[in-house]
Amino acid sequence: MTEQEYLMGNEAMGRGAIEAGVKVVAGYPGTPISEVLEYVSKYPDIRAEWCINEKVALEICMGASLCNTRSLAVMKHNGTNVVLDFLMHLNYTGVRGGLVLISGDDPGALSSQNEEDSRIITRLNAHLPVFDPWCPQEAKDMVKAAFELSEETELCFVVRPVTRVCHGRSTIGMEGIKKGKAPRFEDDRSRFIMSAVKETRAGGVLRPVIRHRWLNEKQPVLAKVMEASPFNHIEDGEGKIGLVACGIGYAFVKEAEKILGKKFPILKLGTLPLPRNKVLQFARKMDRLVVYEDSEAVVEGMLKQMFYDEGVQVEVVGRSGFLPPEGELSTTIVLKSLAGLYPELEKKIPATVPLEMKVPIRTRTQCVGCQYRGLLHALKLTARKYKGVVTGDIGCYDAGSFLPLELQSTIYCMGSSIPMASGIAYSGCEQPVFAIIGDSTFFHNGVLGLLNAIHSGVDLVAIVCDNRTTAMTGFQPHPGSDIDVRGEPAMAIDVAGLATAAGATSARVVNPYDIPQVKEALEKAVKEKGVSVIVATEPCYLVSRRTGELGFTPRKVVLDEDLCNGCKICVTYFGCPSIHFSDGKATIDYGTCVECGMCVEVCQIGAITWS
Repeated sequence: MTEQEYLMGNEAMGRGAIEAGVKVVAGYPGTPISEVLEYVSKYPDIRAEWCINEKVALEICMGASLCNTRSLAVMKHNGTNVVLDFLMHLNYTGVRGGLVLISGDDPGALSSQNEEDSRIITRLNAHLPVFDPWCPQEAKDMVKAAFELSEETELCFVVRPVTRVCHGRSTIGMEGIKKGKAPRFEDDRSRFIMSAVKETRAGGVLRPVIRHRWLNEKQPVLAKVMEASPFNHIEDGEGKIGLVACGIGYAFVKEAEKILGKKFPILKLGTLPLPRNKVLQFARKMDRLVVYEDSEAVVEGMLKQMFYDEGVQVEVVGRSGFLPPEGELSTTIVLKSLAGLYPELEKKIPATVPLEMKVPIRTRTQCVGCQYRGLLHALKLTARKYKGVVTGDIGCYDAGSFLPLELQSTIYCMGSSIPMASGIAYSGCEQPVFAIIGDSTFFHNGVLGLLNAIHSGVDLVAIVCDNRTTAMTGFQPHPGSDIDVRGEPAMAIDVAGLATAAGATSARVVNPYDIPQVKEALEKAVKEKGVSVIVATEPCYLVSRRTGELGFTPRKVVLDEDLCNGCKICVTYFGCPSIHFSDGKATIDYGTCVECGMCVEVCQIGAITWS
């Protein structure tokens, strides 16, 4: 009997890679996909590495593949954007050892700054094969199959799980581990040197055109593979309305069937390219098809084109109007759509039980004890004083853009803060510009913006929030950390030293818990010409409280209600979650207070003091 374990979808995919004989795993952390690499890192004979960014990770994996070594690149959908340049060359050259890219999508933007369908990049743009799993077990099976098929077809295979699959759990069958091939590198310059040179052997045709032709010739091969794939199948049911369930859509459709007590005709799809014959066989028996997919109308559009080409008369609806065109798919959405098609089913949909209380909408904020609150408070005071503009980036500190701080005015992509601050300065705007960025984000894609700003002589203040880890996604190490993914010693890159070496006007290191020190550094920086860098360095509180390496000496604080004048600065300006306001006075919640003492500095009238 096969051994079984109760695993998260991400862990299941990691296990699938291990069983497939993967030897190199590289990626960049990001919800919903981080646990894949963390699971794999427990196996000492596998090289697992959190890289500086996703492009570097995929390039490492391709290097391993050239030596006939199976490799796995792990990233979320935003990271797949970062690798697009390399991906659009990798698809032309193909691979040697099996190479799989796991691109975790986040429909509904549950933990992302946008929702995006990476099938568009990986399939429609790069023409690579894509697997779209509906549950953790299938995700594991798809990863294993992807490695085998990658070597058979010489193409990188993409596995595209969505958040519900990544974070869902189920009982997973554990199987044996495949032994990998001995690494061996062979030159093939006409294949792996992507240059616009003319190939003599091909009659002077440019090499990129030849490689493009090679990729096109692979498409019929992929079509045959997907036609026989076990990840696509047809289920018989009642009526002439067929449900096309793609990836996680299959889980929601099956749950809806169970709730409604009705069996629908279902075409379950888990691959791109689509199994053309299977699709046509299903469609020719139907009057209408409803496509359930997350999150763009990718398969819906493919079906419409296919049926037009084949002359199949069937209506196709889905995300382009029949279903919500944005947001995450759900069982509720499926149920409502089916009730619209079959009005008699409306009465079978369970009624939503209303809550007896109104749950307030929570805003984003830092944890209690987070050093970034002190940094952001000092920056807010300085920015307001000089009427400055603050450009933001992605990380724990981005909560400073919301109430009560309302500090950052922009948040876009990883590393965008410094170049956008440069653009504001170039515009002729006379307001001083501050760019705030985290340490992991700085190494990921912020260094280039900083170097460009220093080289161009732009006047701005760059603040690097250095908590020595990738805190927002689960405390993964980065090039500024002194450990690797396994906790082994690693070379930590010094941010201030890097900025100084690059020619920054100044690079001041401050303790973000020390608000007066941060304010002083900002006051000096804002008056300097060129790029002034401030590095706010202290370990993340959630980590340091476990290690005892706190950036402050804990001391109890007390609040004198007689002195409190109800100004609310501690609540509406500083925003410490451990300070509440009632009956015109501030109060301290000692159950959550960590005794960092930053509020003593914030309270200007002395109502909050050391005990």
